[in-house]
Amino acid sequence: MAQSYSNSTTHTTRNSLVDIREFVEGRHYKIGVDIGTGPGFTAFTVAPFCDRVIATDVTPQMLEEVRRLRGERDAPETQIALVAAEALPFQDASIDLIVTRTASHHFVDLPGWLREVERVLAPGGLLVNGDTCAPEDESAAAWMHEIELRRDRSHGRNLAPSQWKTAVEDAGLHVTDIAMSYVILQYPDWAERAGMTDGDSAEMRRDLLAAPDEAQQAFDFQENPDGTIDFHWDVVVVSAVKAASTEPGA
Repeated sequence: MAQSYSNSTTHTTRNSLVDIREFVEGRHYKIGVDIGTGPGFTAFTVAPFCDRVIATDVTPQMLEEVRRLRGERDAPETQIALVAAEALPFQDASIDLIVTRTASHHFVDLPGWLREVERVLAPGGLLVNGDTCAPEDESAAAWMHEIELRRDRSHGRNLAPSQWKTAVEDAGLHVTDIAMSYVILQYPDWAERAGMTDGDSAEMRRDLLAAPDEAQQAFDFQENPDGTIDFHWDVVVVSAVKAASTEPGA
C-alpha cells in the first residue's frame, strides 16, 4: 500500500491543494519535521528552507518509500524516524518548523499531538497543517466520517475548519492563517488505495451515488460514463506560531 500512495496523483501533485510551500517560504529553519510523512513529499518540499529535515511516520513501509525517493526528489539528506505523532522524541523548544499534510485525520489523539507540537516548537516556531476537513454542516460531517471509517479503519476524524482553529489555539498556539481549497478524488482509485475488497468497494460505490442531499451538496458526486465517480473533499491549511517568548513580562 505504501507504494500506491507514492504513485497516487492525489498525493504526488498539488491537485487543488493549497501548497504548504507558500506558508514556509521567505524564512529559513534550522530543523524542520514532517509528521505523518507518508512517502515524504512534504518533507521534500520544505527541505530547501531547512538546514535539517526529519521525515517521521508510524509506518516503517512509508519510511522505506522516503528512503527510496529522497535522492530523485533532490532531498538526499532527508532523515527518517519511526515516530508516533502523539509522542514526539524531541526536546522542549527544539524544532523550528513542523508540517503535516493529509495525515492528521489518522492521529489517535489529536489534542495530545497538538500539545506535543506546542512543547517541541521553539519560540517563534511555525506549525503548518494541511488536511482534508469536514464540512461545518454536522449531518454532512457525520456522513463523511462514517464513509471514511469504512474505507480505512485507521481513519480518526476530520475536523471542520472552525474546530481546527479552536483545537490549535487550545493547545497554546496562535493561528495566523487559515486557507481553504479542495482535493479532487475519483472512485474506484480512492477505494483501491485504501485496499478495500471488491465487495466492500462495490457497496461503497452504491452509497456514494445514494448520498443524502447534504452530502451531495458538500461533496458534489458525479458519475461518469465509464462508471467512475468524481467528487471532492474540502481541504484546510492552518498556519500557527508559538509565542516568541513565554517568559513573564517579556
